[in-house]
Amino acid sequence: MKKLISLILSVVSAFTVFAFSACGSKGESEKTTLIVYTPDGAPALSVAKFINDKEDFGTGAGIAYNVVAASNIGQVMQQGKGDIIIMPVNAASKLYAANASDPYKMAAVITHGNLYVMSKEDLTLNDLKGKVVGVIGQGNVPDLTFKAVLEAADIEYEPSDGAIDGKVALKYFADASELIPALKTGAMSIGLLPEPAANKLTGMDGAFKYSLDLQELYDAETKSYPQAVVMIKRSVITAYPELVANFGGKVADAVSWVKENPTKAAEAVNGALAEGLTPSLSAANLNVTVVDNCKIFWQSATDAKTAVTDYINKIRGINGKAANAVTDAFFA
Repeated sequence: MKKLISLILSVVSAFTVFAFSACGSKGESEKTTLIVYTPDGAPALSVAKFINDKEDFGTGAGIAYNVVAASNIGQVMQQGKGDIIIMPVNAASKLYAANASDPYKMAAVITHGNLYVMSKEDLTLNDLKGKVVGVIGQGNVPDLTFKAVLEAADIEYEPSDGAIDGKVALKYFADASELIPALKTGAMSIGLLPEPAANKLTGMDGAFKYSLDLQELYDAETKSYPQAVVMIKRSVITAYPELVANFGGKVADAVSWVKENPTKAAEAVNGALAEGLTPSLSAANLNVTVVDNCKIFWQSATDAKTAVTDYINKIRGINGKAANAVTDAFFA
């Protein structure tokens, strides 16, 4: 009898250990809630429909969407706070392995450039010589991409508040909210602005136009460059193999939805904004031109690998600290 009881207890004990082990394994690989972070602006616009629909991409997990200031998105990755993070490719190259035990992988490029040289006249790149151009994002993607375009055309540039003969003078502004008033008042006549800020300027003063498309100047064939990328934790990709494919398959419809539902899109993004952050999007500045100019489409890591590597190499040539060289470990 004692032997029988002992055998039963052993079986029960073994089953209990197995059950708890199985639960523990599932808990480590699958999460009940996945956390998404994106900076405000065009990257947030790419997930507006997903925020509105509470989209889970077939994972069965709840997804919490968070929109933060662009200046804070790097800290999110550095601290490993998000499971899915949309951020500038140069910042991702430097921070993706900060969470060493569970590094991020680049699943795709989702925005492909939204920078435009705005002025009241038609311009060529050579016309910028001897003029002062207002530029935002010193040391970041807008500044670095503009410099890459100038260098490819063998045009010299220099930071300066005044014109320099034969060179493009770069006058820096903290952000679009500082540059736009300078353009409006005539303190500046040329400025490099992202969408939707660029279109906001044309709305303020119809004389301003999209004089130069920086994406087309960067690559005349694709009219794009890899700007914001989708970074996903390695453990999340492993636990939810359907996530990347389902995410990518829904982006085109999400862009069409924004064009048809600008009010809902702005409300969705602004409803996910971090506390205290001033919204950059409104129904008034979400017209078809703005959405198209944000160049939102899904390009998988495999398809984007060459473009990403080339872009990073170019901006590293301008500033070696602006990005880290990427290897196969960076790409999903």
